[in-house]
Amino acid sequence: MSKIRLCFVFACAFAALSFAEETYALGGSKTLSGWKLRVAVKALENSLSKLAAGDGPSYKISKVYSVSQQVVAGVINKYNVDLVNGVNEVKNCNIQIWSREWLPNGKVLTVNCDGESKVEIKYN
Repeated sequence: MSKIRLCFVFACAFAALSFAEETYALGGSKTLSGWKLRVAVKALENSLSKLAAGDGPSYKISKVYSVSQQVVAGVINKYNVDLVNGVNEVKNCNIQIWSREWLPNGKVLTVNCDGESKVEIKYN
């Protein structure tokens, strides 16, 4: 009977690992691709709209080089992108969106573009 239980436990563990979409170390960073990349880019577009609606600069995404995600106290998405500013200049930017949905104004957008001052906003 114990051999049957042991086989059942191993079969369940193997099935869980086989069907897992991806694995990475807790706290480690994972490069996004496919639908997760598209969702992250849409989140960036929404965040840039929030920035432009306030006192911040207006940016549009020109090119996405990389997007990574790290699970911390919340989720941090890190982007390396080219952005077009309000006067049609293309700037390479490193952007971070830290989402902590349980907090009021739980999202923090940090935009750091070449040759410009770092911009940071908190929003929901």
